[in-house]
Amino acid sequence: MCRELVKRISPRWLSAFFCLIWLSGLGVIPLAAFAQYEYRVGKGQASIEPDQQILSVALAGYGAPREGRFSLEWIARASLGKADDAATVADKLYMLRGGTVWQVALNDVKGEAIALTQSANISLLAANGNRLLAVSTDNELLEAVVAGKRELRWRRKGILQQTPMSLSYWKGRLVMLDTAGMLWTAEDRRGQLTWEPLAACDDVIDIMGDRHHLYVLTAKQEILRYEGSEGWLRVAIHNGITYNHDMRFLMASGEGFWAMDGAGVLYQGQHASTHQLAVNALVIQQGKGKVTILGADVCGFDTSFVNTMKHDIEQAFGIPPDAVMVNASHTHFGPVTQNWPAWGPHCQKPDSAYLHTVVRGAIMDAVRNATKSLQPANLYVGKSEVEIGHNRNLPGTDLPYDKALDVIRVDYEHLNKDDIVFLAGCHPVFQNAGLEGVTISPNYPGVAREMLLHHSNVRSAMFLQGCGGDINPVDADHRLTAKKVASAVTDMLDRGTMQQIKGEIDFFLDTVAFNTHPWPEAKLREFRAANEGQEGNVGAEKNVRWADLMLQYIKNDDMPAAMPVFVQTFNIGNWKLVGISRETTTEYSLGVKALWPDQLVTVAGYCNDVSSYLPTSRHIKAGIYEGYDSFFWYGQPNIFPENVYETIIESIQSKNR
Repeated sequence: MCRELVKRISPRWLSAFFCLIWLSGLGVIPLAAFAQYEYRVGKGQASIEPDQQILSVALAGYGAPREGRFSLEWIARASLGKADDAATVADKLYMLRGGTVWQVALNDVKGEAIALTQSANISLLAANGNRLLAVSTDNELLEAVVAGKRELRWRRKGILQQTPMSLSYWKGRLVMLDTAGMLWTAEDRRGQLTWEPLAACDDVIDIMGDRHHLYVLTAKQEILRYEGSEGWLRVAIHNGITYNHDMRFLMASGEGFWAMDGAGVLYQGQHASTHQLAVNALVIQQGKGKVTILGADVCGFDTSFVNTMKHDIEQAFGIPPDAVMVNASHTHFGPVTQNWPAWGPHCQKPDSAYLHTVVRGAIMDAVRNATKSLQPANLYVGKSEVEIGHNRNLPGTDLPYDKALDVIRVDYEHLNKDDIVFLAGCHPVFQNAGLEGVTISPNYPGVAREMLLHHSNVRSAMFLQGCGGDINPVDADHRLTAKKVASAVTDMLDRGTMQQIKGEIDFFLDTVAFNTHPWPEAKLREFRAANEGQEGNVGAEKNVRWADLMLQYIKNDDMPAAMPVFVQTFNIGNWKLVGISRETTTEYSLGVKALWPDQLVTVAGYCNDVSSYLPTSRHIKAGIYEGYDSFFWYGQPNIFPENVYETIIESIQSKNR
């Protein structure tokens, strides 16, 4: 058949055809001109920056400083003069000064302040929806509807038995701070108000409610959030950097959060951030085989959250949970996104609105965008090295460190720019000092992504964290680390020596379970006693919390029975991507790749669950952080056995996925 076809082609066209083949071999005409596109690929990205409806979030990754690192930054907007009280309704600020209420537009705070006429002598202000609340000098509770007029018509709601110092409104309830420092709450209803005591909090000077939360401001310039039966949780502090003035009043509005200091300077709250936090998704399909790779700028995830997300992705997009790999960059400058019960209270749980609204929504958006943009593409993989880190704790010389830099290039049929995925194994941790230490940031992975966007052929760049559990950067400046990574990726792209990926897709998710061996109760109590009473000692306080957690497990008879390690494998043609859970140390990457020395193998750590370090016998025998103390921080029942590395590598080898 082919021979007959060749015979029918005219010699002139046949000569031209073979000439094109010869020119392509010389590189004059790129072979891509004749490419058959192997896969359908889609890329999606969504921001995971906390929004302005969240006052402040604790930053993850560091147990120090003891008082915590928080995102809240106060920005001075206008000097309005000293006020006796202040409140916001919709887009207006109301200030009380010498019995007169003044109105200022929040979108023009330097504009004219308008004095409102009123019929009562006012001593306190608060807000509820489109209403102003007030307390008169006769201790009457008053209410006025704000309707754009320059007059406040106060209506009496009742009489207060206590003498209030601050008043607020939260979830249909009035909240009051009296002059004795007691907090009270009452349901907002007609008739006599019934006041009930609220959880005690020392040295409160102001209270603020928004649609979801109740906050107090203390004389120490800490902002605490009410957590119901759990009491008050610190969410912001005067750190001398992003929060460096003493505030007197806190206010919440549709425009976000505001504060006023004792001199009458108005501040607007925002999150100190480089505005780069993102989640990236890459969906790769061939026939019925489809996998999704997710890279998120977070310190880590709990497996429960990851499993919930995978279920949601399956329901929405039909991608099986085992075909979804979730990788955490492990930035130490992102909001807390997992449970750390042995940490300071401010870091023990994620902000629910951030995790379940911002992050969860962004993951779904990123996968949705990737799925919608599926189109013909070829994949290429390149393997190089970049020396950005060092083994930070192991004793001795000739220490293991996988310098691998893996790059995946997505060449689309109908786009003139490529998407890039790059992987390196190194902690994004420097520096935890000054402004950088309290600023939300993806650290070097985010800076490297931005640098790669300047390459003429790069449309987007996505980072995956490798096995960097025991690897810290050699450079204190994360921008230097990013520059080294971006330069190495660029060199690889420019060389044009990347190998094409071809073949079918399959995927597997395996579990290597290690039985727990908890300490006996007597040993736990002895350990706790040795560490208690050391207030200010971050390590000792962590040990007490860990012992309490273990004792609670014993009391409730719910001690975890196993410490699972998840190993996920994507075979995309001749490229194998292995994702291992926990803070995977560098030898795992070297060991897995040694199982398939003649294949294209990429190994990612921090996948699907970051519930402890994953050390080797060297870390455990040396008794260093990765092999011992970190397990207390992570709230684990015990450390791994010394043969953990051999057990996992043998399991991977025997399954031969």
